[in-house]
Amino acid sequence: MTEETEKKPEGKGGAGEEKDEAAGAEVAGRSRKLLYTCFNDGAGNYVQADWTWFSCWRCGSLTYV
Repeated sequence: MTEETEKKPEGKGGAGEEKDEAAGAEVAGRSRKLLYTCFNDGAGNYVQADWTWFSCWRCGSLTYV
């Protein structure tokens, strides 16, 4: 691996989730999640609205939003 590929992305982010676990039980004041599609395999990833990157739950690809 090169030094460039080993760097952690800047900004907020993390692993996307396969499905929104609490879609039917929304709690007031909770941050909203957005659905993004992975460019590599087409999987839907639920991520926090303030994230600037995420890694796909299925294939692990890094995606900037």
